[in-house]
This record gives sequence, structure tokens and C-alpha cells, in this order.
Amino acid sequence: MQQAKHNIAFIINSLEGGGAERVMCKLLTIMEADFQSAGYNVHLILLDDLPQEQQCPEYVNQVVLDTKGSLHSGYSALKKALEKIAPHTCVSFLTRANMLNVSLAKRLGYRAVISERVNTSSHLSGGLKDFISRCLVKATYPSADCVIAVSEGVKADLIENFSVKRERIKTIYNPYNMANISAMAQQPVDDLPSKPYIIGTGRLVRNKNFDLLLQAVAASSVGHDIVILGQGEEKQALLQRAESLGLSGRLHLLGFKSNPYPYIKGADFFVSTSNAEGFPNAIAEAMCLGKAVVATNCESGPAEILTGEYPYNVSGFEAQSYGCICEVNSVSGVAGALDYMSRDENKQRYEQRSAERAATFSNAVFREKLLKALKLQQSQPETEHVSGR
Repeated sequence: MQQAKHNIAFIINSLEGGGAERVMCKLLTIMEADFQSAGYNVHLILLDDLPQEQQCPEYVNQVVLDTKGSLHSGYSALKKALEKIAPHTCVSFLTRANMLNVSLAKRLGYRAVISERVNTSSHLSGGLKDFISRCLVKATYPSADCVIAVSEGVKADLIENFSVKRERIKTIYNPYNMANISAMAQQPVDDLPSKPYIIGTGRLVRNKNFDLLLQAVAASSVGHDIVILGQGEEKQALLQRAESLGLSGRLHLLGFKSNPYPYIKGADFFVSTSNAEGFPNAIAEAMCLGKAVVATNCESGPAEILTGEYPYNVSGFEAQSYGCICEVNSVSGVAGALDYMSRDENKQRYEQRSAERAATFSNAVFREKLLKALKLQQSQPETEHVSGR
């Protein structure tokens, strides 16, 4: 295949309403001036034809396939798309896209850069299907030209459990534009609860463990309402759990919000009770809005954000440098953290610390590290044009 030096392709499953999808669109927005300066034509390939909740920048050529979640269909469809584009480099997000990217790289003669957005071991910890996926990850990821880990925890897992060489991995935290997030948080919404509330965001799936949040609230002395933004298969189970715990009148499942920031801004504090993360965007974005944070010490990311350390162990909960970190799946630990953070003096102290920590996750740092990972000619920094969220 004839290689075109000035084509670069990005690959992701879809642009549904998840954190990885949002970061992909932020990346393309942040890097627009650099790609144009380097003379690249930029293509975004979506493996699945699904409703798009995220907005792709207009300068990007979008290609939508219809693989229906299949690796087999994805291989042939993606191969045809990439043969037509003839990229110099392909950058992929999420496990299926990553495996396909690496599998096609040598055959089609491009440089494969994959980005792991979750802790792979925790994410693929289920039955036979996950076992097969783990084997495929171990067979493909070590052959990538560069692996971008979204946190040090993700990096450590790839080295220890999936045979990826340390020197091939670069850790790049997700980017956040604090001014833009603050501006979006000012937009009016008409479905905020009238009572003080705490908030969690993310897909309503088991890994996010919102069930733990409900149990912890019931076990605590906090009187807040509970707002959860997201959609997914666990909605009915959460409604039933709330009813059994006597929380039906306090739980507000408001669905997916393309702009979650007014809801986060209106909350007393932010809570994440996940069993697994890569680098939790929701926590960092809440901190950009100066919100105090309670989070479980799942693999990986929360401890890196709230303590500045990795690895980190906790029993029950601890009030750490930038927030409360809790033992995973511990009702008493999360309940204790909720009680602690609901005290005004603690909440106010951690609101200030959140804002200080958020400033370390800037678009400029993300851009500089990504340029090195992609091996592009670095242009002079431009920040005024950035509108990523």
C-alpha cells in the first residue's frame, strides 16, 4: 500500500456519551492548529454506526462504519477504510479499536499508537468473553509502536499483566480547559433538585457501582438528595435499590447530559464509587469547578488525583491532600467520607484544594506530551483557539 505522509487517522468505537469519546473530541479540538501546521489531513473512523452524543470538530473527515461491535467485521471494514486513507499514523481509543489498529499496522505499513483509557485487568475481569479479550490484548498491545496510558496505574497494569514494554508507554493525563468548563457551568438548566444534593456521573453500569453510593447514603447521616447523570442497563436496578433503602424521593436519575457542568456546579460535592477507572474525567472536571470530592480507591486514577501517589492503599476512608479516598466497595468507608465531607468546614477546605489540583491538568501539558507521542513537528504553543471541554 502506498503510504501518504500527511494523513493521520483516529479510531474509536463510536461517539456515544462516554468519557473516552469526549476526550477523543477534545483531543481533535486541541490539536487542530498543530495538525494543520504539520500539513496533516485528519480522519476519524467510527467502528459502529450509533447515535453520536459528542461533537467532532468540523475540520476532521469522519468515516462511519457499521461493524455492530464485531472484531471480525471490524477487521475487514477497517482495513478497507485505512487502505483508502493510507495513513502515516493511526491513533486508537478503547480495547476493540486498539486491537484492530495494532493488527492492521504492519500489514498496511503505518505507525500504530494506542491509548488505553481504563485499567485493563479490572475492566476485563468477567467470564469467558473477558478472558478471550485479555488474551487478545496480550497478543496485540505489545506490538504497538506507542501506548498512551491515561494514568500511572493503567501503565503499571499494562507492564505487569499484558507484557507491554515500559519504554513503549507514555502516561498522558486527560486535558481540561478550566475556563471553558466554568463558562459552560453557567448555562441555565430547569431540572435541578430544589434541595441540597450530592452528585455522581457516568454510565449506569456495574463497574460504576452507583449501588454502593445509594447504600452509603442510606448508612450515613447526610440528608442530601442524590443526582446521578448517565444512562445504562442498571437504571431499573438502581430505582429498585433506592426504593428498598427508603431513598426513592431523594434519588434523581436525570439521564445523559451533553453539558453536565451546571449540575456539578449546583452540587454540594461530588462522589465517585467506581470499581474501575482509567483516569476519571468526572472527578477532574468536578475539581475544575472547585467541588470537593469523595472517591473510591479503584484501579486506577482516583488515588493519583486525590493523593498524588500511586500505588495507594486505604482501609475505610482517609481525608487526603485533595479529597476523601475510600476503600473500594466499602459501604462504611464511603458513608464515613460522606459524613466527613458534609461538614461545612471540611467541604470548604477541599473546595479550595480541588481548584488547586485541577490547574495541574491543563490543555497545554496534554498538547505538548501528545506531540511527542505522535512524533509531530511541534509548533509554537497556541492556547487561545482551544475550546475543548
